[in-house]
Amino acid sequence: MSCSHKAMAIYLNQHHFVPFLRVSEFFNTVYNMSLSAGSVVNFVKKTHKNLKSTEQVIRDALLDTPVAGADETGMRAKGSLHWLHIMRDEQWTLYYLSEKRGCKAMDAMGILLTFAGVLVHDHWKPYFTYAAVHVLCNAHHLRELQGVVDRDGNHLALRMMKLLRLSWHYCKGFKTVGMTQMPSVVRDRIEDIYDRILKRALAKEAAYMEKQRQEIGRKKVKNTKAYNLFKRLSEFKVETLRYLSDFSIPFDNNGSERDVRMAKLKQKISGCFRSDDGSSMFARIRSYLSSAKKQGMNIFRKFSKTAGYTIRQLTLSSFDQAT
Repeated sequence: MSCSHKAMAIYLNQHHFVPFLRVSEFFNTVYNMSLSAGSVVNFVKKTHKNLKSTEQVIRDALLDTPVAGADETGMRAKGSLHWLHIMRDEQWTLYYLSEKRGCKAMDAMGILLTFAGVLVHDHWKPYFTYAAVHVLCNAHHLRELQGVVDRDGNHLALRMMKLLRLSWHYCKGFKTVGMTQMPSVVRDRIEDIYDRILKRALAKEAAYMEKQRQEIGRKKVKNTKAYNLFKRLSEFKVETLRYLSDFSIPFDNNGSERDVRMAKLKQKISGCFRSDDGSSMFARIRSYLSSAKKQGMNIFRKFSKTAGYTIRQLTLSSFDQAT
């Protein structure tokens, strides 16, 4: 079997998530080749081995990046729930699958313990244990605010949504004319409106909870979801609005969610992982594929002569090495 055929088998399995048996059927049907599912597994194993140094290159690059996003999602492996952790920026992606979801898994991933840049995330509490500059995802905030509007008809939540969207629109406009941060006069005005909306919203929710407490005759009632959201936006104002003072900081963490989506797609198409080997192979190879694609590389062809890329590990085709 030629190098290109082996490369095609790995490409179909790892990039398009075609199961091993269906890759075998593809070659039998299209090329009239007798290729077993076990052979495809062996190609993937060798590719995984060859990419060990590349994985370290990605990890080192993310350690030095000024702005990174982080996210995690559940995946089934060995019949139980595991967690796929992701660190990424516009050039690099690192996946790490673990049985744990918290700090132990993120420590083992090998980035956040010493990461000193800006970390964009969805307010999951374990992220705050790391000494990074924290930024909260406003796409999450907009979804939660929309939930308050739909559930309670809260006009203050709607005003906050409009303010966040308008402020980001202003940021993009100022950025197009070469500015790196919003003018202080505009920023102060936005922050003032932000504070006044939250002050009124918290007072309104507190009055509602007090009324509920008196009606049921209890000493205390559970906070409403709206109150908890408004309180969080107030307490984490700096982390929520940091994009106003530095245009290199994104408004949301949608990049991480896009990278997560491919892993979820894999699980929908070809099911869960049956072993630790399968999960580790997927994480390492997918890290390489995502990083190479972000940098404009053709992940099927040789990259040794690709212009503009000097890191040796990413200018070698793992598919050809698998031969």
